[in-house]
Amino acid sequence: MRNLTFQFGLFTVLLILNSCTKQAKTLIHFDSIERGSYTVQMRQSDGTFNTVDTLEISGNDIFEIAFDTMRMISFIPIEGELPVVHAIVGPQTKDLYINREGYISGNKENNWLASQRKMQLDLLRFVDSLDVIKETYIDSSTFHGLNELDSAFFTYADAYRGRIIDSIIKAPALLSNLMAIYHRIGNKPVIDYMVDRDALSNMADVLDSSYLGSADVAAFRLWITEFEETYQFTLRVEKAADKFIPGHPFPELTLETPQGTLTNIPKMSLDNHVIAIWASWCTPCRTELKGYVKSNNINDWVFLSIDGLPQQRSPLGEWYEAIVTDGLEGKTHLSDLGGSRSTIIESLGIRELPVYFKVTNGIITQRATSIKALKL
Repeated sequence: MRNLTFQFGLFTVLLILNSCTKQAKTLIHFDSIERGSYTVQMRQSDGTFNTVDTLEISGNDIFEIAFDTMRMISFIPIEGELPVVHAIVGPQTKDLYINREGYISGNKENNWLASQRKMQLDLLRFVDSLDVIKETYIDSSTFHGLNELDSAFFTYADAYRGRIIDSIIKAPALLSNLMAIYHRIGNKPVIDYMVDRDALSNMADVLDSSYLGSADVAAFRLWITEFEETYQFTLRVEKAADKFIPGHPFPELTLETPQGTLTNIPKMSLDNHVIAIWASWCTPCRTELKGYVKSNNINDWVFLSIDGLPQQRSPLGEWYEAIVTDGLEGKTHLSDLGGSRSTIIESLGIRELPVYFKVTNGIITQRATSIKALKL
């Protein structure tokens, strides 16, 4: 029987000792005929994973482990045909059983982990079965069944999502609910923060009070905080989009040139200008602008770029290269290189690119998504 020893910082915590430890021991039973090895990982409070040990699996193994608080641990295969396994282990956890398919059982927390795993695998099998049926339509003269197949998928997906949300709402103290944020239906997360914000916020509050000092809960709180910031940013963008329309003064902005010079656009300072919101990675923006500058005067144009991190590796270089390549040199170019969190997006309510503003005597007279739509 294998004991796990995990190291934290400058000191070592022997999670299992054959000596006089008072920590309750948990036995993890692996019912497997497969041979291989696992890396054992735990989430840190910053959301990253820390590898704490490796396990050699020789078949029907039993390992001891102990924690003085509830933790989620992950067994990630590095050798052999072994399944990924997640487990919730705490001072009251006695015996956990992992079968050959990777399903864990032993208490409420781990039984729910197994149910989530089965739901995920069942969904994948269901989608694969629908795809097999859809492939038969290639040589078919009728396609009447396709809508029914799509309907079956959406019905299944809604039920799947409903089960996950139901657990978050009715049992917010379950640490195993943390796995819900990794669920996917196709390429889309099952959890939508914009829709499920109240349930997720309540879950975070309950977990905070239930598991003081838990790194898993701290990582979840960090996730919640990041999504809340995005949520609030989105609300501000929506509000600005409704506000900065024809008839409203163009707002004051302080941005930088490609050379790093801080430049202020005072409120009511623009007179008969066109403000172009673009980015070096926006192909429609660049195509339209290159075509326009070849035969039109753009001396009264101001170009505001939403290039930036983390979407681009070298936003300043890519921004400057686009200016030169597209024949936009010698004009006013400004940005904060804030990317998707740019103050340009937040201040002007930019939800798509490109966007153009016609400003006369400081007042927005036109807002359009193409040069053609502007009356110049």
